[in-house]
Amino acid sequence: MKIRRSIKSWYVINLIEGEGVGTAYEYYAKTRKLVKFINSIEKPKSILIAGLPEKYGLSLDFFLLGQALQAEIVVIDERHDALERAREALLALQSKKLFDGLKVTFLKTDRIAEFDDGRLIEGKFDIALTSEVLQRLGDAKETYIDSLKRLAKNYVIFAPNRGNKSHANLSGLKSVYLMDLVKYCEKGQAKRAIYEYGFLDMPPFPPGLSRSKVKRMQAAESQVETFLMKGLEIYCLCEFLFPKFLKEKTAHIAYVMVKNE
Repeated sequence: MKIRRSIKSWYVINLIEGEGVGTAYEYYAKTRKLVKFINSIEKPKSILIAGLPEKYGLSLDFFLLGQALQAEIVVIDERHDALERAREALLALQSKKLFDGLKVTFLKTDRIAEFDDGRLIEGKFDIALTSEVLQRLGDAKETYIDSLKRLAKNYVIFAPNRGNKSHANLSGLKSVYLMDLVKYCEKGQAKRAIYEYGFLDMPPFPPGLSRSKVKRMQAAESQVETFLMKGLEIYCLCEFLFPKFLKEKTAHIAYVMVKNE
């Protein structure tokens, strides 16, 4: 599977969910990583989005993967308003002939860490995807990951990197250390199930940086901004060259990819 989408094309989508170039960069980086993982497993026909992000974006990058795979998507969250924003964003995109034909079911759950509440069948999903969710669960992190293991053959977790101090100072997000995330995922299963883990999303600006809505809209039409976004793509492709100590301090996201098959 290949997805050819530029940071600029992501930016246009991000405007609908109220975000800007930071989220466009994040989606670009995550999608490249996810395509590699999905190409290593049997083509998913069903996707569970196990919670919407705590603060930034609506995981529309996962929606795009679902469309590219022609897979059915189930989105769960404990927050009614978050589900409604995602539903409205999807309808707005479809009105612009984006994400046409995508099948999405939105489900509200009482507790995001224990979402296996009878409506979701054990082992039903080919893959579960989660971004900016785990870090907000406190002591229920392992319960949440156990739920992922029961419901999905494979899963991928993206969480704010605790090594980047800007999360506490600027983004306001809670965060998690990469190796703690790996330990949660390794518990109760063979280490070979861990396909890959590491850091990503290292743009040359800190997490939480924002511009006014007017300036974000102007950027969508600016040729200078288009040029700068193309430069960001090249920069993103070079992230793997960063030394480990720099990734630990500057990456916005820590991630783990797990094969349960």
